[in-house]
Amino acid sequence: MEERCKCCRGFIHVIEKGDTLYKLGKKYGVTVSALLFANPYINVYNLQIGDELCIPKIRPIVIPIPLEEQ
Repeated sequence: MEERCKCCRGFIHVIEKGDTLYKLGKKYGVTVSALLFANPYINVYNLQIGDELCIPKIRPIVIPIPLEEQ
């Protein structure tokens, strides 16, 4: 039997009553697109209480700022 890889680069959220992708995105600071990408095998348009959704960790982007030469 083929086993589906359950790799979540973040953490698992168990769906509760009233959860939506938009609400979860706001709660955890991720975009709906990131949630969709992290959960390709979940029917996100029909979330059920008890479903497990991967909440991806968003790494902060570090942009180097050049120091002024004196």
